[in-house]
Amino acid sequence: MVTVQEIFDMAIHLMDEQRETDGSTVTVDTSEYKYRTISILNTVIPRVFKYSTYYDRDGGQNVPILVNYDYKNPDFDQPVGIDDMLALALLPPYLAAELLSAENDVLSAWFMNQYREALQDVRSNAAGEFEAISTPYGLF
Repeated sequence: MVTVQEIFDMAIHLMDEQRETDGSTVTVDTSEYKYRTISILNTVIPRVFKYSTYYDRDGGQNVPILVNYDYKNPDFDQPVGIDDMLALALLPPYLAAELLSAENDVLSAWFMNQYREALQDVRSNAAGEFEAISTPYGLF
């Protein structure tokens, strides 16, 4: 499973905020981003979980929520809890958009658009379910 660290690394690289010398994503400039990451991911995971293979359409499933006991030292080793394809396609652009929302409106909007396009692709390719249509008042 994909970890929070992998999502964070991808988002930082998309934002071009990594250290130029070695590509490291944990720098003085990204420390504020690190503190906000788990909270941001916890807002989007419940929205995309229904497209995951871990989602039980009959109910009874628990939406995976990331643990964030200490925001100064977040646990980035914990798995995200959704399919790798969903995590890698949807979460980095969403995280990048939210992290940049207070700093750069234009770039934030661009990343949010990338997220929405990827989500639309996921929705378009999601397996459909069929159910009988009830006729409570009879037929015409």
